[in-house]
Amino acid sequence: MITEQRKNASMTYRKKDLDAVELGEELLLCEKTSQKLHRLNSTAAAIWKLCDGQKDMSEIAKNVAREFPGPSASEIEADVRETLSKMKRLGIVDGSPTARHVGEM
Repeated sequence: MITEQRKNASMTYRKKDLDAVELGEELLLCEKTSQKLHRLNSTAAAIWKLCDGQKDMSEIAKNVAREFPGPSASEIEADVRETLSKMKRLGIVDGSPTARHVGEM
């Protein structure tokens, strides 16, 4: 039970108050309340889409590694950690590392 609680506490989810529009390989996010725009490159878009409230940072990094082969697993994990941190500061994801919620795109 405690292990499951710890795992749930580390899940990341997309904020619900965002509209998403794909622009080629990029993703444009618009905050519904403030109308603030966020433009994500293909890697950041892939990471954001994986923030479904069911995956922790490690699982997200493994998925990114499958989609973007080349860099080492440690490089990808560091990049995912940094990207999630930036996304949290921007307010487009939440939950890493303390809250849990299942977001919908």
